[in-house]
Amino acid sequence: MLRLYNGDVVVRRREGLMFSKPYKPRHGRFPGAVIPTGLDATAVAPEIDLATSEPADADAAHSFAESKRRSAKASLIMSLGTLTSRLLGMVRSPMLIGAVLGLNSLVGNSFDIANKLPTLLYMIIAGGLVNAVLVPAIVKASRADDSGEGFINKLLTLSMVTLGGITILLTLASPLIVKIFAVALDDQWYRLTVLFALWCLPQIFFYGMYTIFGQILNARENFGPYMWAPALNNVIAIGGLAMMLWVWGPADVATASDAATWFSARGHVLAGVHTLGIAAQACILLIPLRRVGIRYRPDFQWRGSGLGQAGRASLWVMAMMLTGMVPTIALSNVAAGATMRAQQAGMDLETVVGNLGYSTAYTIYSIPTSVITVSIATALFTKLAQAAVSKNYARVRQEASYTLRVTSTLMFLSSALLIVLAVPTTRILSPSSSPEEVLAISFVVAVLAIGLPGVSAVTVLDRIYYALEDTRAAFFVGLPWQVLGLTGFLLCGFLPPQWVVVGVGSVMALTNVAAGVVTYLLVRRRLGGLDLTRITSTHAKLVLVTTLTIAFGFALLLASGVDRSASVSVAVVTVGVVAPILAGVFYALMKLFQMPEAEGVAMLAGKIASRLRR
Repeated sequence: MLRLYNGDVVVRRREGLMFSKPYKPRHGRFPGAVIPTGLDATAVAPEIDLATSEPADADAAHSFAESKRRSAKASLIMSLGTLTSRLLGMVRSPMLIGAVLGLNSLVGNSFDIANKLPTLLYMIIAGGLVNAVLVPAIVKASRADDSGEGFINKLLTLSMVTLGGITILLTLASPLIVKIFAVALDDQWYRLTVLFALWCLPQIFFYGMYTIFGQILNARENFGPYMWAPALNNVIAIGGLAMMLWVWGPADVATASDAATWFSARGHVLAGVHTLGIAAQACILLIPLRRVGIRYRPDFQWRGSGLGQAGRASLWVMAMMLTGMVPTIALSNVAAGATMRAQQAGMDLETVVGNLGYSTAYTIYSIPTSVITVSIATALFTKLAQAAVSKNYARVRQEASYTLRVTSTLMFLSSALLIVLAVPTTRILSPSSSPEEVLAISFVVAVLAIGLPGVSAVTVLDRIYYALEDTRAAFFVGLPWQVLGLTGFLLCGFLPPQWVVVGVGSVMALTNVAAGVVTYLLVRRRLGGLDLTRITSTHAKLVLVTTLTIAFGFALLLASGVDRSASVSVAVVTVGVVAPILAGVFYALMKLFQMPEAEGVAMLAGKIASRLRR
């Protein structure tokens, strides 16, 4: 999968779900150390065709059913938290940000570049340290008499010192960092982006502490706060943006194209409220930490804590993040360059998608993955890790096959909905945008949506590598896609400005689909089999079902003859009417093709609806 970092904290899911009490490495070793290997250094396991295999006995069958029930419950809690945060996030951006800045504008590009930097730099510099070094060390510490509380004090102290130092250095280096990510900006917009970055880069410290606090809570099987805390961040940002609209009003073409306007208090407030929201997101987790018995006391006795040994396991994770950063930098520069070229050519900037327009399209496109796939796969990860430690590879294959088929079904449906309803969905989420902006961004959304099933597959399959503690393999599996993505993005820079980001979306979609197929084949080889017959049949049918659903959807829209980009009310009605119809058509086609996954999806939808009614 093409791993790009697009402004959201992407926690590599070596999460606390993996570190529940039944999961304890032996003799301080990581799970990968106890996996039997063959002459080629790959794990060996007997081939089992899960298309016909079932659990060996009644106890195993009951265990598998109970596993699915508990995973579904955990997934639902996390999904609802993520969904709430995403909904609030969409009120923040693109709804309010679009009004305050304009989505396809020069100031929008400037702020988007600066506000992404904390997440991007956190993931590359501190993310590997936090997720691959510090968090796994909690596992070993959990065997101590104090249930790891002493180690957690060392962990938190070291984290604050390390993250604080990194944050200060990066903030001081903001002029150089901005130049790397936005070399195409002219002088006035470069200086404004540096100003925004000085306000935004302190977010790195709070992103890190949020992740560590959340991992500790997950290790105590307290999953909710970690997934719900970002909602507070969005509430604070929404309040700040609403205040800006009240004081200064929405941006027009003149103010959105004048950098000098934003060097005033207007620009400082814009960046400041976003950093305040991230700080609150981290600090709110101190409350549930106290409730689970964590009483922090500074402890600088780090020698002998085991962090050095854990650090060696982080190198491949950090290398993976480094390779993901290179195409991200290319994308940032290519998108910024498209807007600058359009301005110099005297084009209407509303028709040219830049950095903020791309982020808006990506936000819409990523909702299904973040709400559905990541939550389901994260809940699955505990089971995969436990099965890997006990060398129960049949269970690994069974859990992975079930999750892969269910998530793929949901992603194919999501892809169909986004492709057909890209225009009205974009209009709803950017009510202040012009029809030209809506059409330009919705085209990118539709192109990106083609790759959703591939992203979902890689997200699930990656969990197998993490469960086996084989981060080296995960790195080399992902490396070719980073190279292809980088090459494709650079080539897109030569397209006419209005087609640059559309080309970027096409590269991402095709790369993600190809990565999903190849990653599946490699994981299947690693495990000695992965339900090839059933998975191939399911995905072939899903391609046909999705194609027919999309064709029906476009025919329905064409028959209505309504301009869905001009009116928010028309867009709301269109989505409200057409989306359920398309979902029903999709489900009916699945039943027609006798796909058992239809019942699993219907059951999950029923559980979500039931929880929402409470």
